[in-house]
Amino acid sequence: MTFTFRPIAPSDRQLIEELVRAYYAFDGLTYDTTLHGPALDQLVEGDPAVKIWIVESEGETAGYLILTIGFSMYYGGKDGFIDELFLKEAYRGQGGGAEIMRFADKQAKELGLAYLHLEVTEPNTRARGIYERRGFAPTGHILMSKRTAP
Repeated sequence: MTFTFRPIAPSDRQLIEELVRAYYAFDGLTYDTTLHGPALDQLVEGDPAVKIWIVESEGETAGYLILTIGFSMYYGGKDGFIDELFLKEAYRGQGGGAEIMRFADKQAKELGLAYLHLEVTEPNTRARGIYERRGFAPTGHILMSKRTAP
């Protein structure tokens, strides 16, 4: 499978919302318009700490990838987090996830990231297998979160 990766544009607001909603439905997550809508607005407006690409195959939208850039003393400086990676059903199981991960690795190197992180749900064994084959491993740390904005 061959994908092209197109940086998101402001005109992609509706498209990215449709993709995010599809991903959340697939993963059993709840899309909250009051929480996720403003985040999508931020994405399409641009933010130097966030990279997002629309994944395309032969001119058709296949999915998306969001990579956030941060800093961690523990992990050696600039690091990245694959915040979301989604492929539509028609593009799964054909090596597409591995291709997207190769692209993410390339971007991480170009951005000078010392580490690249991601999270995956326990039951998603297909994705976990892809990530493990790409060198990702559990850190022994537990991700903990707290919402700070209304």
